[in-house]
Amino acid sequence: MIIKQISLSNFRQYKEPQTIKFSCDKDKNVTVILGINTSGKTTLIQAFNWCLYETTSFKTKDLLNSERMRSLGLYASCIVSVEVELEHEGKLYVIRRTQSATKTEGERIKYQPSVLKVEFKEENGEMQEISSYECGNTINKILPAALSDYFFFDGERISDINNKGDVVAAVRGLMGLETISEAVDHFNKGSNSVIGKLSKELDVGQDEKSRRYQVDLDGAKAQLQVLESRISSVKEEIEYFENRKKELTEIILAHADTKSRQEEKSRVEKDIAFLERNQENLEQQLVKDFTKRAPKFFMLPLYKKIYQVLSDAKQEGEGIPEMHSKAIDFILARGRCICGIDLTQNQGAVNHIKYEQSLLPPQHIGTIIRTYKERILTGEHEISGFTSEIESDYRRIRENANQLDDKRSRLLELSRLLQGNVDVGKYERDINENDRQLREKRDLLNSLSIRIGETKNRIQSLEKTVASLVLITEKNKKIKQRLAYARRIYTWFKDSYDRAEQDVKVELDKSINSIFAQMYHGRRIVEIDGRYHITLKIDNGDGVFVTDTSPGLDTVKNFAFIAGIVDLARRKAKEQKSDDPDVVEYSTEPYPVVMDAPFSNADEIHIANISKVLPQVAEQVILIIMKKDWEHAKPMMNDKVGMIYEIEKHSETNSSIQPVEGY
Repeated sequence: MIIKQISLSNFRQYKEPQTIKFSCDKDKNVTVILGINTSGKTTLIQAFNWCLYETTSFKTKDLLNSERMRSLGLYASCIVSVEVELEHEGKLYVIRRTQSATKTEGERIKYQPSVLKVEFKEENGEMQEISSYECGNTINKILPAALSDYFFFDGERISDINNKGDVVAAVRGLMGLETISEAVDHFNKGSNSVIGKLSKELDVGQDEKSRRYQVDLDGAKAQLQVLESRISSVKEEIEYFENRKKELTEIILAHADTKSRQEEKSRVEKDIAFLERNQENLEQQLVKDFTKRAPKFFMLPLYKKIYQVLSDAKQEGEGIPEMHSKAIDFILARGRCICGIDLTQNQGAVNHIKYEQSLLPPQHIGTIIRTYKERILTGEHEISGFTSEIESDYRRIRENANQLDDKRSRLLELSRLLQGNVDVGKYERDINENDRQLREKRDLLNSLSIRIGETKNRIQSLEKTVASLVLITEKNKKIKQRLAYARRIYTWFKDSYDRAEQDVKVELDKSINSIFAQMYHGRRIVEIDGRYHITLKIDNGDGVFVTDTSPGLDTVKNFAFIAGIVDLARRKAKEQKSDDPDVVEYSTEPYPVVMDAPFSNADEIHIANISKVLPQVAEQVILIIMKKDWEHAKPMMNDKVGMIYEIEKHSETNSSIQPVEGY
């Protein structure tokens, strides 16, 4: 695939019609487009995406040039258009997308649905239009949408190539494996496949028993197909979780010291929380103990003086403690003593009771003095040990405070040591969750294997039963012969496809690592898994382990992945066909790369290395770049440049593209 030119009209900054013709020279296969920030560099990348896939990453949905929008009269319309002319598999294609915009009341713009038109040039030179419902499929066959971001590469927006969607099917298509895959499915996938249709044509008789067994057989085969598809997916998932476990284990082992400090930090934080709660409880206990007995403690000297004065007064009486004069009055009025004597008939008893009454307050001060002295003695007893108790409370408070200070100091030290380190706890939680899912997937794999074995046995049994019921006719003989051929062809395609895909994975891994080694100045290597996800690792001679990356490393990794695919596709397109009759040939097409701000996160050394490699592996390179970045790339790439353009910014909403003289 070679991009010949792109034309824009009324598209964002490009108000006037603009056409950029790209270099198609095999030796000078680089086209450079220079521009300052906000001049419309990214708009060119988005123009490709909109024309081919009707997608953009603009913050607003408006595509019509702002100046053109303001100049429109009420209910006047204008056409936004982008046209891409490219060559694929020796055939010229012209792809054009247009969209009508109409100004309505309130200065608003109403957009009609976009219209896509795809034409190709026939051998006689005439342009032939592809039907509208096939336009999208045609574009996707030329360049799958799943890989569009890799070939129309926005360096400022793609931080990690692994964050893209599942590209397995797209990579297979680019490598030419899709055709073989479709052939495999055509022969044996579902009831509408060749084998499925031939199987249904077998005449197994019209009796109910034959029909029932045939229905059961078809159902069992359908179930087997579902189970085999599921077990294939589960195996890929297990491979992913196993690789993920290795990565997480390597990270955890690489940060063992950090883990130990993080665990100690957690313990110290728990200790601080406990000591803070304990400090609050101890302080509350001190206040409680002090409040309870402090008044009596501080009044103790006064109590002693009062007690001495009362003792010297010699006014203690013999009154009954806690007895009151009113209680005596009540007994006398009632006429019966608490001992049961009738006081109305015993004057002597009455006289004794009245004598006791004379000893009680307010009649006799002695009783009050004695009662007060008893209270003083009780108070002295209550405050015994008060000083020791308060001293003990205070000592515990100080000991707890000292421990709290020590813990806080240790926490500050640990926080300083851990500053900038990875959270090992997060990786341990990740590996625990990964192990849980891995166990589930392995259990599921075992369960599916058992069910597949049971289903195959059931199919074998049903096939024998059906075979015994099939009428031996010439028709059945022919169908069986065709089935045998179909199954042999299916096996041929399937084996070839499996070998071809494995070859693609191996060769892609070699290509990416070879290119990465040319771009990167260090000891890292690239590892690619079965889902075409790539991981950077360090080979220090003692082993390979995962390491942290940076924006600059991710940029080099992304370039290596893209360049690896482009390089492999280019080499496959030039390969000699195999003479082995057992090998199904597959072909692919070399692809260009179109890059906006490709060196945003790369340093000068990596820019130079990347600039040297890209023109060698890509059929065509289109760089949309700032002048300052071009100065670093120019020494390594200038002899490969066939065309240079410069974006001239007339205003914030109007730019034009002019060729640079000398190219």
